[in-house]
Amino acid sequence: MTGRIATRVAGRWLVLSLIVFMLNQASINMIRPMVAYRALALGLGPASLGLLSASFSITPLLLALRMGRMIDRRGSTIFIAVGTVALIVAGFGLALVSTPESAWMLFVLFALLGLGEITTGVATQAMIARHGDERTYDRGFAAFSFFASIGQMAGPAMAALVAGGGSPDEVTRTMVIGAAIGVLILPLLLLIRPPATTAQAVEPAGHPLDTTLLGILRTPGIFRAILVGTTVLSSIDIVVMYLPALGQERLWAASLVGSLLAVRAGASMAVRVVLGSLAARLGRPVLLVASMAVSAVALLALPFLTPLPLVVLAMVAAGAGLGIGQPLSLAWVASAAPRPARATALAIRIMGNGVGRIALPVVAGTLAAVAGAAGVLVATAGVMALSLAAVFGGLTGQSAPPGAPPAHAPDDRA
Repeated sequence: MTGRIATRVAGRWLVLSLIVFMLNQASINMIRPMVAYRALALGLGPASLGLLSASFSITPLLLALRMGRMIDRRGSTIFIAVGTVALIVAGFGLALVSTPESAWMLFVLFALLGLGEITTGVATQAMIARHGDERTYDRGFAAFSFFASIGQMAGPAMAALVAGGGSPDEVTRTMVIGAAIGVLILPLLLLIRPPATTAQAVEPAGHPLDTTLLGILRTPGIFRAILVGTTVLSSIDIVVMYLPALGQERLWAASLVGSLLAVRAGASMAVRVVLGSLAARLGRPVLLVASMAVSAVALLALPFLTPLPLVVLAMVAAGAGLGIGQPLSLAWVASAAPRPARATALAIRIMGNGVGRIALPVVAGTLAAVAGAAGVLVATAGVMALSLAAVFGGLTGQSAPPGAPPAHAPDDRA
């Protein structure tokens, strides 16, 4: 199934790249929930969890624009390798943090883990934007997100099996296994050899392409797309970080929390199988509005649900809604951006995500000190509902920028 999806939208050469990204996501999402448990075990409170979640996005926020320009110039493969090495170092390092005196290392290493995730992510997205067909971007980024969903589901599922009750030794073992998955990725990187291609420049004759931050943001549709993507990813982050805290309040085992996170990722994965067809039939505006509304309702209801079947149903709804929003916002950015600067535009999207993933968790941590994990989830639902306004007027009738004489694109072949 996954092979057919990727082959249909991007060619056989990209299947391996998507598998590598899937394994990266499995590794990262096996480690991330354990960081919250380790922080709680070392005496950090709910407010500190918000700061810890924000640290995951600080480094990408600072380096994203430079990273995008380098990918536009040099290609993606080398940056996938750099990101993988970063997650390996961070994973093994986090496993070694075991005393309250060394708790500050959680913030440093979690930031490095975030850099690894974002580097591999934007580099793989840039491959799709460079080599894919603009007319099938919805399908292409759905395939990217589908493979990501497999990793995001497998990571917490494996963590649930290994972590058990969440004892310090079990948490350490889970982090080590997550980092070891990253080591297994490295030999696969040598096999990624996408074909050389040419990119269609889009600047009109006599008008230099403006690839500055403000220049890209002035491109019609880019700012709205970034706002939507930021809301979706920040909501996912908050669910990942605060579901363990909600579980502790309700005396849930770590294995149950990991299973619920896997359910969320599984719902995202399932809806992405048919996302390309849905987008072609209904259009991005309708899908984005519906998906964000469903996500908002599910997150709002989650803190008030006590029967486990209803909790599972809310996680399914949240996962499906959030699973639609991410690939559609990616396709929106890639379609709106000039082709020679698409990695840069995707990196600016990452910067926008970083702002949201820092600001919202900090606000969430402050709110958690007063209202607990349940209050954080309710507030997140409110932010999701407010961001619906960004969708209107930003997608209808949007098309790819006009073409111009071809320009040589960087060769991604290893």
